[in-house]
Amino acid sequence: MYILPEFIVLVTACLLVIVDLILPKKSRGGLAWLALLGYVGALAAAGYLYYADATISHTTFSGMFVRDNFTLFNEIIFLITGILGILISPTYSLKRKIPLGELYSIQAFSVLGMMIVGGSGDLMAVFVGIELSSIAVYILTGFARNDRGSAEGALKYFLLGIMATAILVYGMAWTFGMTGSTNLREIGRQIASQHSTSSNMDSGITFAMLLLLVGFGFKIAAVPFHVWTPDAYEGAPTPISAFMSVGPKAAGFAALIRVMVEGMPTLSNQWTIIIAVLAVLTMTLGNVVAIAQNSVKRMLAYSSIAHTGYIMVGVAAYVNSNGVDTNVARQNDSISSVLIYSLIYVFMNIGAFGILIYLQNQQGGAEVDDFNGLARWSPIAALAMALCLFSLAGIPPTGGFFGKFFVFRAAINSNLLWLTIIGALNSAVSAFFYLRVVVAMYFNPQSEESKSKLVPTRSFFLTAALVIICVAILVLGLYPDPALKLAQDGATPLFQVVKAAAGQP
Repeated sequence: MYILPEFIVLVTACLLVIVDLILPKKSRGGLAWLALLGYVGALAAAGYLYYADATISHTTFSGMFVRDNFTLFNEIIFLITGILGILISPTYSLKRKIPLGELYSIQAFSVLGMMIVGGSGDLMAVFVGIELSSIAVYILTGFARNDRGSAEGALKYFLLGIMATAILVYGMAWTFGMTGSTNLREIGRQIASQHSTSSNMDSGITFAMLLLLVGFGFKIAAVPFHVWTPDAYEGAPTPISAFMSVGPKAAGFAALIRVMVEGMPTLSNQWTIIIAVLAVLTMTLGNVVAIAQNSVKRMLAYSSIAHTGYIMVGVAAYVNSNGVDTNVARQNDSISSVLIYSLIYVFMNIGAFGILIYLQNQQGGAEVDDFNGLARWSPIAALAMALCLFSLAGIPPTGGFFGKFFVFRAAINSNLLWLTIIGALNSAVSAFFYLRVVVAMYFNPQSEESKSKLVPTRSFFLTAALVIICVAILVLGLYPDPALKLAQDGATPLFQVVKAAAGQP
């Protein structure tokens, strides 16, 4: 019962492979409905588990997998990513003769890997989940088989990913050597019991933490581990770029938080300056380089790097104080700000990529100039794109504004005012390149060349995705309280484990 959402996604992935072999080519458009049915069923199962057993944490497979509110909130993020990833892809994929059965099944296995990461209670489960998700995304990145850019991006992503995985495994092995366990809760207990008596334990675990941070830094595309991101996003088919820009990032943060809070809480304050500096470098480099991009796809790639930096502000807010802190409310606010930002980011970033897909379906372009005059010939699409870009820039009353508000508030409450100021300045800088696209849509005339390329194309799935996204951005901006409450509930079980490891009631 506790792994029902994962089981549904696994069955869906296998069914997609089988049905794809059985159905004739002309009927394979129905595969999208099968994939959607599986994701929606898994989402319903996760919702049922949350409301049926909301305050209890369960472990399965000898502690390898944890079913708690943190797991469930992350599963909601991953499943929404999967649903939106399906909705934005059919027309684009059919036009470019991308095999839908393979696309949807591999994507489902990637989502399954993310779900395993979100519920991992053991370093081995973290590794299995990350690799299942990563290998699937490596394949998806190179799915445009006749596109040299896609092959180049996939190869660069794969080679750097192997190196990051090796470092991550080395960190896990070092942790096991120091504590004698790969179970996160047992690791937390071992470190808590020896923290004040063994200097070797402190130095060894600190080294292990650095190795783990490098591995997770690659998965979330933090500077300086981001070099694969622009080429991989630009080379991959656009629906895959949208999918990989949010899902693997959220999974990386879920793993980082679970390891830090449950596995190494008494040492987590040693990460403060490292994570804060990484956050500054990540958001600054992402925003500055994005300004110079003419390709909207590449601009969104660097924008994705910058948003990693914003989310890391919330992580830094947590690690600025000891994991075992009597002020659990402040700790909860920090982690819940990361969770709510990750949720909001799914909608606004996939929405921006969705409009880019719409434009590519219509006239094939992906440059800023291709957006010239969009408001004249497709005002609804221009409005949706403007809403997504305003949210990415953090302009009220969109969800993106409250996402940044929550992480910056958490940083201020954790005495990181300087980091908040840098984050706010970066957010102001990012408005320049986001508004550049808005200006092109509303104030620049459409070129004759673009008019000649225009081929009107309708897509029910893409329209449905954009409607869902726009409604979600507005609802999360105007009434964020329910989602914030879910995020706070998601963070709570982590601190119950921390207090138990420290012997607190």
